[in-house]
This record gives sequence, C-alpha cells and structure tokens, in this order.
Amino acid sequence: MSRKRGYEILILLTYIAMSAVCIYLQFFSEGQAGSLSNLVVNVIMLVISGIILAGCVIGGLIPASSVTADLIAVSERIEEDAKTARGYLWDKYIKDKDDLFEDKRLLKNYKDFKHELMRITGGANPYYKCDIEDYIGVDLIDRVIHAERLSQVPGVMTGLGILGTFVGLSLGLQSFNTGTTAQITGSIEPLMNGIKVAFHTSIYGMVFSLVFNYVYKRRLDDAEAALSMFIRNFKKYVLPDTEKEGVNKLLDLQKEQARAITALADAITVNLPEGLKNYLEPRLDHLDDTIDSFSRMATRNQMDQLERVVEKFLAEMNNSMGSSFSNLTKVVNQTLYLHEANEAQLKAIYEKNAVAADGMEKTVDEMAQVADRLKEISVSVEKYVKEVRTLEAQIATGRTRYEA
Repeated sequence: MSRKRGYEILILLTYIAMSAVCIYLQFFSEGQAGSLSNLVVNVIMLVISGIILAGCVIGGLIPASSVTADLIAVSERIEEDAKTARGYLWDKYIKDKDDLFEDKRLLKNYKDFKHELMRITGGANPYYKCDIEDYIGVDLIDRVIHAERLSQVPGVMTGLGILGTFVGLSLGLQSFNTGTTAQITGSIEPLMNGIKVAFHTSIYGMVFSLVFNYVYKRRLDDAEAALSMFIRNFKKYVLPDTEKEGVNKLLDLQKEQARAITALADAITVNLPEGLKNYLEPRLDHLDDTIDSFSRMATRNQMDQLERVVEKFLAEMNNSMGSSFSNLTKVVNQTLYLHEANEAQLKAIYEKNAVAADGMEKTVDEMAQVADRLKEISVSVEKYVKEVRTLEAQIATGRTRYEA
C-alpha cells in the first residue's frame, strides 16, 4: 500500500480548471463577456468554494493522509520486526522505549494506551486489559478527517451552485422590461446572457461536489484500510487480543474457583460427618436414656394405677353382687364339663361312622366284583345264543333239503 496518494491535488486542479472556465466566459467568450453582475456572482461562488475546499483539505484531508502514511509505516515495521522475533513484540517495544508513531495525534493516543495498560497490568491478578482499538481506531480517523463536516461538503457545493443560479436569474430579470415590443426585444439579450452565466454556477457546484466526494471517500477508505492493517499486525505480533486474553484470565479464575469449591466439598464430605457424629452421639445417647427412663417410669405408674383400679373394681363388685361371682364360676365349670361330654360323644359317633364307612367301602367293592361277574355271564350267554341260532339255521337248511 502506498504511503501517500495525492488526491488533494485533484481538488486543486479542478478548482484551477473551473476558475479558468469562469475567466474565459467572462472575458473572452463572445456574447457573454462584460456583465459585471454575473462576474461578481461567479467570483463570489469561486471564492466561497475555494475557502471551503481549502479548509477541508488543510483541516481534514491532509491530516488524514499523514495518519494513513504513519499507520502504513508502523504496520510494515511491525511485520519486519516480527520476522526476527520469537515472541510478542510488546516487551521489546517497552524496553527500547522507542515510540512507534511519528504523527503527533497517533503518538499521543499510543502513549495514553501504554500508560493505561501499564497501570492495569501493575495491579494484582489483572483480568482485564485495555484494547488498542479504544485509542487508535475508527473514532480517531473520524476525528482527524472531521468526517461529520466533510461529509456535508458535497451537498454544500451543490447548494451553492443552485444558489448562484437563482441569484444570476434574479439579476438577469432586473434588466427585463415588459413595456413595448421593442423594449421586450431589447431586454431579452441581457436576460439570456444572465441565464447562461448563472447556470455556470450550478456546473461549478456539481463539479466541485463530485470531485470532492470522490477525494474524500478515497482518503477515508485508505485511512480505514491502513488502520485495519495496523490493528491486525499489532494484535498478531505485538500484543494479543485483549478480549481473548481477558476470557483466558476469566477461565483461569473459574478454574481456581472450581478447585476451591472441590476442596471445600471434599473437606465437608470428610470432616462434617465425623464432626456431627462426635457432637451428636453423646447428646442423642443422653436423650435416649432420658426417654427410656421416662417410658419405664410412665409404664410402671400406669400398671400400678391399673392394678389399683382392678382391685377396687373387684372389691366393689363383690360387695355389690355378693356370691354371684361364685355361682358364675360354678355355671362356667358345669358348662365346660358338658362341653367335654359332648365332645366325647361326638368322637364316638365319628368312630362308628368311620367303621360303617369302611363296611360300605367293602360292600361297594363286592358289588363291583358281582357286576364284573355278571358282565362275564352276559358275554357267555351272548355266545351261547349265537351258537343256538347258528344251529337252528343249520337244522332248517337240512330240513329243506330233505323235503326236496
């Protein structure tokens, strides 16, 4: 990238060319020369445009060109130094105490950056570092080139041209006479000359607007490109990206916190149960003994009270009912005796029924044997009947043969 480009010369050449055109039209062009009012309008237009353009060039474009050239030179120097270095160049530049920049604006901001960075990194466990873009960035370029004002210049040039046109038309119309035909015919020529020259101011304004807008955009693009190259080389070779460095510091801090939390959890896991055990066991044992003593005491008192209640109840019942409990005992005993007798009788009946059941089982077996015997006799009878029928058939056959 070239360090300096003469875009500003294009504005100067354009201004000289427009001034030459104006002079030619006022003094050497046939039919348009000699009008003092039009000359004044064009001269005022050129003077105002010249002042504005000169102020923009001196106050914005030339400083931006100087900043651009310095940024390019520093970027190239960083690349050359990085070829022979084995690490980042920041420590080298700090030890050498050699300022990178020559432009006073860049140098001031760079010194501010170094001072702030040294102040931050001088503290204990820094987790943030200022960024070079906060000091040398797009905002600096906009301040140097006065972007807010210069961006309005093309519109101002166009407006001046239109204003000159209307002023020229107004001056031309002052010589226009609407009286007789001869007067109207005589006033047309100066009106047309005024119109022709007045419209030239619009041409000047449009030309100045286009040329200045081109120069301004090219100068701004070059400055931003040089800034981008410097930022890239600075973060790559001189000092790493502060955002990534801050994130790494935060990650380290989180790791330390995680280790501390893990150690605390381990300590709690190991020491807390033992401590709770040593603290609670004596108190729980004492509480258990207290509850046991209380339960035994309560149970003993309840049993004593219950025994006294039962004794009192029996005594009162005996006093009120006399010998009724004795009679009840006798009745109960007699009932138990009767139950025992009934149980013996039922047992005897069961045994007799068991014997009868055995006899019935034998009878059933014998009847089954008789049935089997009857089946055998039935089979024999069937065989006998078949033989008798066969014999009858034979006898009948012999009788028939004898009769024949």
